[in-house]
Order: sequence, then structure tokens, then C-alpha cells
Amino acid sequence: MPDDFSNPGPRRPGSSRSANGAAVASRTEEDPGWVVETVVSPFHCLYQDALHFHTQSRLAYSETEASRLARAALLMYVAAAEALVRQAAVELGRPELRGLLADPSRPLPPAEAWRLLPAIVADPDVSPHPFNPEQPPWPQFAELLMLQTSWVYPGPPASRRAFYHSPRRDGDYEPMQPHQVPAALRRTIKADSLAYPRTGLPRDPYALRPHHLDTARGVLDAAVEALDRRMGGALCRDKRHRVEPSRIIEPSGEAS
Repeated sequence: MPDDFSNPGPRRPGSSRSANGAAVASRTEEDPGWVVETVVSPFHCLYQDALHFHTQSRLAYSETEASRLARAALLMYVAAAEALVRQAAVELGRPELRGLLADPSRPLPPAEAWRLLPAIVADPDVSPHPFNPEQPPWPQFAELLMLQTSWVYPGPPASRRAFYHSPRRDGDYEPMQPHQVPAALRRTIKADSLAYPRTGLPRDPYALRPHHLDTARGVLDAAVEALDRRMGGALCRDKRHRVEPSRIIEPSGEAS
């Protein structure tokens, strides 16, 4: 019985089939040429992505597009913040403790991971620099993390109410700012329900704008600097959190 060529089955990447159905290796599979090996820094990658979306949000052709790009940038900034401490825990943490922050099967909330990192990195006989959660930039950083958390843990409808205003009933409606709440509605609309009090970041994701990203980035950068100080400079020394070392592997298999 002849082979059934109507269903040749899955193909491996880099291969093709001859007329009789046999797999034939492509030139790419036979000779990959020179190879570069690099050790990726997720913090650096995600932070650069955030900067890209941040810039694009300023160049957007409409408020809707600007808001969409701003949301993408904010998520990347927060993801970079989380990657930073998990990466540092693996690279700098004491072996018996690094799993507290770096085990994906039992992840700590990002805010807790940021608080504990200096303790798992420090020498057991040396106390890390004191941590005051009420001293800037920590309250602002907590709001940045809470904003992202509120998007992925939305809560009941009552906690997701947003308000928009326009000078005309049939006009263009814009997100309402805390200072724009009319006196007659101040019992119904609380300022804190529209924006976080310390950063001014809007709770409504549709209300996020490029200028809010300036705040978010400033808060993240300040938090990184403050965490680095708590760790005696170990976090950012020689830009280790951004370095992505590479090496060239010759076709012979030898590294150079």
C-alpha cells in the first residue's frame, strides 16, 4: 500500500521532506555558523520595553492609543521591578535563604520580596540598613505595586467604578480628576477612589496617561536606589542588574 502523503505529520524546525517523505536536514541545521551565547537580564529587558512603550505613548495619535500604550508601559515597569529582586535573590542571596524569594512555586508578593531581599543577602552577623515603610519612596512604590495588583485582582463591581465628565451632555467625556469632583457629588465620589493619594496614579486603567508614567518611572528608579542603599551598594554595583554578558562560540564549539 502506498504511503499516505496527504498527512505527512509534524515537521521539525529546520527540516523539509523529500519526494518520498524522508526528512532532509536544511543547510541551517547542518551548519549554524557562529553562535553568540548571552546571559539575559530580565530586569534590563523589561525596563527597556517599558521605556519604549513610555516613549510611544507620548507619540500616540489619540488619547485612547496613548492610554493603551501607557498601560503596557506600566505593566512592564512593575514586571521589571519584580524581576529585579528575584534575579538578585538568586545571584546574591545566601544559598539557604534564596528560595524564599526565588521559588516560583511559592512566590512572595513583590512588596514583601523587596522588603526581605537585604536580609537574605546580608552577612548573618551584619544587620541590613533599616527599612521605614512610611519614608519615601516606599509609600509611593507600594501604590505603584497596588495599582498593578488592582488590575489583576479586580474585586467587586463597587470597587471598580470610574467617573468621566464633559461640559456638554453630548460632548467628549474625559476621566474625572480628584479636584474636579463637584461639591454635590463628594459624598458619592471620594477622591481616593479616583486616584492613589501619594502618587496621583489613577485607579481607572483607561485614565492612565503618559504623564502618569513619568511618575511611575520616577518612583521605580527611586525605589531601586533606596534598595541598593539598604544593601550597601550590592544591588547595582558595576551595573550588575543590567549587565548581559556574552561570548562567541566558534563553529568548532570553542568559546572565545
